[in-house]
Amino acid sequence: MKLFILLFLFYQIYYDKFQYDSLVSIFYIQCLYVVPIKPLKTYNDLSDTKLLKKDLSKLGGVYGLIHVKSSKQYIGSSLNLYSRLMDHIKGRESNIRLQRSIKKYGLKSFNIVIYYFHKDPAVLYISLTDIETIVISADPFSSLFNFKKEANSMLRFKHKKQAIEKMKSRFVNKINPLMFGQTHNKISLINKPGELNPMFDKTHSEYTQNLMSIKRSIRPLGLYDKNCHIIEKYSNQVELANKFNVHTTTISRYIKSGKLFKSKFYIREINN
Repeated sequence: MKLFILLFLFYQIYYDKFQYDSLVSIFYIQCLYVVPIKPLKTYNDLSDTKLLKKDLSKLGGVYGLIHVKSSKQYIGSSLNLYSRLMDHIKGRESNIRLQRSIKKYGLKSFNIVIYYFHKDPAVLYISLTDIETIVISADPFSSLFNFKKEANSMLRFKHKKQAIEKMKSRFVNKINPLMFGQTHNKISLINKPGELNPMFDKTHSEYTQNLMSIKRSIRPLGLYDKNCHIIEKYSNQVELANKFNVHTTTISRYIKSGKLFKSKFYIREINN
């Protein structure tokens, strides 16, 4: 107990002089992890990614993302601080609790702090996750976005029984899908099969069908003789098909094959 008191007094006197990227300070943090750890560096503008890249690229350490108003934070570690922090800023492979808060309050409401720079060769044998765990332990767990009190992979993380039952309940009733009890708008119903489709058991008029075909076929075509001299121009496949009383697929087939249509015409697209 006396040793702890001496260490604590030593901590209070030299608090500002310690840098957590030295071997002595790591030992010191391990002894006094119950005392809040002072950040080495703070970034107030998360939009200034150029500064983050300049300072933190290819540099490892332990960081925190703090919601300024509530002081709630996410603590993490990485061998490349810049790359990992950009994951959080861009919302990719991030902590879901942190992302919900960022979405609610905006990035402007958060600061980035660096608790430890992993650059001293004397301490590289110490696991970054061990140091992260020490930093996590220095604050009440309720003040963190973190899911676990120990820093390690989520592969060993077990969901609580209540969470597991909640996930299972989503798949219990296979008759009623996730959209059960909800309604689609008219646009989404167009892609529905059978009776759900507003056109079920209905047919378009010939006039409407022609209009639809014209809309789908807007490239002008040329009718050429065997010597490749143009005879006549048509606005689209529909117009040419109606001229010879054939289906548009027939016209399309002769365009692709390049063969003589009715043994005397070539049909080609006209590039405007």
